[in-house]
Parts: sequence; structure tokens; C-alpha cells
Amino acid sequence: MIPEPVRYLSVLMGAPDVSDSELGGLGVEIVERLGAGLRGLLVPASALEPYRRLIQVKLSPGFWNDLVGPDEVLFLCSVLNGDPLEQTSDLHAYLAANAFYRDAMVAYYGVDRKR
Repeated sequence: MIPEPVRYLSVLMGAPDVSDSELGGLGVEIVERLGAGLRGLLVPASALEPYRRLIQVKLSPGFWNDLVGPDEVLFLCSVLNGDPLEQTSDLHAYLAANAFYRDAMVAYYGVDRKR
């Protein structure tokens, strides 16, 4: 999935206290359920700041969140993710390894690396 220029992708995990209705109230669309508690989201640019504030307050310790869009990649990466520095240092390729982000990363950055 490739988001429109005014929307961003985010995989939300480690946030069981964030309800679907809270996300919907911000205009965030749940486009994919990726497993126990993981949601693939489409975040409109107008909801970036409210979404960030919600995640800052409700994200569980030890988890991180990212936003991927056409003009920037935003991320808060915890050392607790368990992946070696060599794997995460090329952030574009690292995100392209996630099937949810792959199309967007290839389209915007020409990166395609599968884990």
C-alpha cells in the first residue's frame, strides 16, 4: 500500500490502551490487523500531532512507533527491539523488510529488502 502524499503509514503495537474508536476519532484508518494487538494504520497529515500525542501517553514501555510517509520517515526506536545495529542503521531498508511498508519504501526510496 502506498499512501497519498497527505497520509502516512504506521504499525501500532504495544499500545493496548489505544482504542479503535480513539484512532477513528482522530481520522486514523485501521487498514490491516497484523496480529495480536498490531494494527496497520493510515494516518492523515492533519492527525499527525494528535496521533503522536496519543502514542506518547499510551504506548507501553519498551515499545516504539514509527510513521512512514512520502516526505519523511519518523521513528522512535528502542534499544529493546532486539535487532542489531547493523540491521537497523539503514532505516529505509529496515522498514522495507516489513511487508506493510514495503510498497511505500520501494516507491519513495527505491529500497526493497526482505528479511
